[in-house]
Amino acid sequence: MRTPLVTLLLAVLCVEQAHPFMCYVCQEQESNKNCLTISMCAEEDKYCVTVHDNVGTKPSKPKYIISKMCSPTCPASGQQQNQTYPRVSCCEKPLCNVNGVSSKQSSSGMMSLGVLASVTYIFTCGL
Repeated sequence: MRTPLVTLLLAVLCVEQAHPFMCYVCQEQESNKNCLTISMCAEEDKYCVTVHDNVGTKPSKPKYIISKMCSPTCPASGQQQNQTYPRVSCCEKPLCNVNGVSSKQSSSGMMSLGVLASVTYIFTCGL
């Protein structure tokens, strides 16, 4: 079982972007663990976007929500310099928004980890 997983992971990482790429997608979730749904992006989409928003009412107990999506552009957040919310981050590789704090230049290691986690989950659930 290990060989097919490794082969699949290598295939995903080596495929050039001939087809639309994939991103993790979710809407207003309280945890990144609820944001691991993979979606094929539209052909015009070039970015995986992650948005963190502070919805807490008490400064001492912040509450955050996270949304992830595909996008043709990287939405700008004029307030990102001082880390006020909402905080928007973008990346340009398939499944690069796995960890919820992606940056413009994501590491291939995190992407590999995301792909491996997704493949493992699919096989263990028998999907």
